[in-house]
Amino acid sequence: MNFKKTLMAGLMALSITAPLTSGLVCAANNTLVVADRASFKDWDPASAFSEEVRVLGNIYETLLVYNAPGSAEEFSPGLATSWESSDNGKTWTFKLRHGVKFHDGSAFNAAAVKKSIDYVKALKQGAAYVWKALDSIEVLADDTVVLKFQNPTPANLIAAGQYAAYIIAPAAVDKGHDWMMAPNAIGTGPYKLGQVEQGQQVVLERFDGYWGGWKEGQFDRVIVKVVSEASTRTQMIKNGEAGVAWDIPLDQLKVLGENPSIKVSTAPSWKNFQFLINTQKYPTDNLAFRQALQYLWDYEGVTNDILHGYGSVSKGPLPTSIWGHASVPMASYDLDKARQLLEASGVPKQDWKVSMQYISGIYANAAELFQATASQVGVEVELRPGEWGVIWDKAKKLDTAPNLQSMAWWPTYPTPSDWLFSEFHTEKTTLFNLSHYSNPSFDQLIEEAAALEGSDRTKSSERYVQAQQLLAKDAPAIWYADVQQIRVSRKDIKGMEKSLNPAYEAILYYNLNR
Repeated sequence: MNFKKTLMAGLMALSITAPLTSGLVCAANNTLVVADRASFKDWDPASAFSEEVRVLGNIYETLLVYNAPGSAEEFSPGLATSWESSDNGKTWTFKLRHGVKFHDGSAFNAAAVKKSIDYVKALKQGAAYVWKALDSIEVLADDTVVLKFQNPTPANLIAAGQYAAYIIAPAAVDKGHDWMMAPNAIGTGPYKLGQVEQGQQVVLERFDGYWGGWKEGQFDRVIVKVVSEASTRTQMIKNGEAGVAWDIPLDQLKVLGENPSIKVSTAPSWKNFQFLINTQKYPTDNLAFRQALQYLWDYEGVTNDILHGYGSVSKGPLPTSIWGHASVPMASYDLDKARQLLEASGVPKQDWKVSMQYISGIYANAAELFQATASQVGVEVELRPGEWGVIWDKAKKLDTAPNLQSMAWWPTYPTPSDWLFSEFHTEKTTLFNLSHYSNPSFDQLIEEAAALEGSDRTKSSERYVQAQQLLAKDAPAIWYADVQQIRVSRKDIKGMEKSLNPAYEAILYYNLNR
């Protein structure tokens, strides 16, 4: 959801992580150089809602950590060592870790947790809405904090999220938003914020007082260099200037993976690519016509030739690796089936025309392929490329909205409602429901599912599955790819597998060593 969906900018560049040039800065064994495309702008964890988490996730920490799918346990302790909820899911008690210090030397305790969350909620920026149902926070002891909600709430999921859940030091909260945006930072994480040259580089310095301790081989300093050109980042990883690099073009990954000095690590992510179909604009207000468009999509072609194999064909509205996912009957590339549906729709052939809006990169390539395949059955596709902010504004208004709108999605915290509610629940004022879809039965199912997340995950999942089945029948989107999480690093960098977790964008540099 979010402006983290700054979305599309980062995704579209759809790249990854990789290293730079041996020698120079990397020559120091305890210094890691990272090449990153992103130029970080929001330094307040309470408002940051985009790629800033790549850095902030190393400075700040959350109460809980969500483990990668397939792990023995869903959560691991973070700043909290144990947690429990009341039977009704409205009251959550967290026992906090002892001996934790903030970077300024002050003690981490329940009062700090309360002050941090209260600040996030009051600021009302970024993902603060995740705390909307929070009624009060009680400090029972230095190591015990109780969160009380108005409704059943999955506070464990929220407390493990990468947005709006980082615990900020009381001193930083007192100094306020503008001070943090300067930038300044005081967290409990393994790294302190060092020198920042905006648009050039960010330096992270080892925090000697980190509660997790330090071992030989870990990095004392991380230098994140802002490198806008993908070709330069690619060259840096090849020649060893960097130990890690973000956003390497997908078409370069296979070659890099064959380099004996480079490692390309992949795992399923929670990012999926879609084209939302306008359900209220002619001719896509016709169900059969929308279904026909789904059959005109070359799913395998996009996955193999545009994503270069770094993704899989979607099996439903949600990525397959998140809880609550339902594998529902989906369309496949079939021109004959598409032609039959077009004719059955009743839409006159002279009206077999749709507009398609998207940003550059992967979306542009996919749109051009769709235009070519659609022409084979007589459907005319008008391509409308543009910058995200501009096309998003157009897509929200019916009079300027296209028939198909590009979208990439990943969750604020691990919940199916982030996709289903944000993208498809009826909206009085359109934000991300760019298909302008409205179905009261669907709305009821996801409202019930969301309400049950905090008290009965099984029943919640059942309703999410029903909602996805209904959504698939109504065809408000072409869900075409679940993309992979990709990390590119020099082969002498160890521990990257620990940062393959779809719940988090950040690479935790503390887990790496040489």
